[in-house]
Amino acid sequence: MDKVPPIVTTAVLLDAKTYVGKDEPMKPGQLVTAADIQGMLKAQGLARRGLLPGDVLYVHTGWGDFWRDPDTEKFYYTKAPGLSYDAARYIGERRIVAVALDTPFVDPVNEGQLQGKAGAAAGTPQSLPFAVHHHMLTQAGIHHIENANLSEMARDKVWTSCTMILPALEKGSAGSAVRPVAIGVPRR
Repeated sequence: MDKVPPIVTTAVLLDAKTYVGKDEPMKPGQLVTAADIQGMLKAQGLARRGLLPGDVLYVHTGWGDFWRDPDTEKFYYTKAPGLSYDAARYIGERRIVAVALDTPFVDPVNEGQLQGKAGAAAGTPQSLPFAVHHHMLTQAGIHHIENANLSEMARDKVWTSCTMILPALEKGSAGSAVRPVAIGVPRR
């Protein structure tokens, strides 16, 4: 992490809770696909702008509504919706710099998957259950932010913003706590 520069750029928020979840939090293992991303861009009036190189992509799934203290509640961190493999490739082709979800993982995790009782989500390459994570980090160079609090931005319809993400420059670490800040105009 000591090599990661501050990220100060434009961001796009996509409201998958509304578009994919039909105004309900998405379910464990449920996918946000490349087609969903294109559909959300259109539904939110962003089709013409699209995703641009250098953008940060925020994806609000509604899963953050379930966050509780992980020491007492064993629900939130055991499963979650996430990006499909085709979505990972789609956003990688657009050369975004970071993706943030309101989930503990960027990959979809089915109920029981972490315990070996269920398989990976549909469309995941065989023998690579966390293919989204792998592809975005190692093939596309896209940073991940997990557990992002996106509910207020989604409620206020702040679809585009200036965002600042400042990782702690910890020598030798593979990750860092961050507190992303987005400045945009609500569209109530």
